[in-house]
Amino acid sequence: MTEHALKPSHSPLLMPPSAPPSSDELGLHVEIRLDVRAVAEVSGDIDIATAPWLRDTLLLAVQRYGPAIDVDLHGVTFMDCAGVNALLATARRARLGGGQVRVTRLSAQARRVITLLGLQNLLKGADNPKPETTADRGQKAQASGGPGIFVGP
Repeated sequence: MTEHALKPSHSPLLMPPSAPPSSDELGLHVEIRLDVRAVAEVSGDIDIATAPWLRDTLLLAVQRYGPAIDVDLHGVTFMDCAGVNALLATARRARLGGGQVRVTRLSAQARRVITLLGLQNLLKGADNPKPETTADRGQKAQASGGPGIFVGP
């Protein structure tokens, strides 16, 4: 198990220190709050201009709060493939640290992109009437060869 140099903080993590544009300039907002797991609430447009900032913010959250993080997409008004790539990069990093990213509360726009890209089988859980067990998730991730992203309620 990897130890994390940065300790969890109860103050919101709003932006990576190295990102030049502000979240207001990008029209994208990410607030990290601590619950049982860290939760990143994302709102606004995730596109080619904002996805690098989102990726950096989520990767910093994984580094700071640990590799188990929920990404809440209910406030996303637009998402393209660049946004999906940001989620996949975060999931890869979390998995390397022994954790996972759960994508929760997808907006209609985020759900549409995930479905169009055929990732709904990889991103399981939100529409699944029967809760998946850890064994179910592990089998599906192993079978798909995917990065271990699961969509939860």
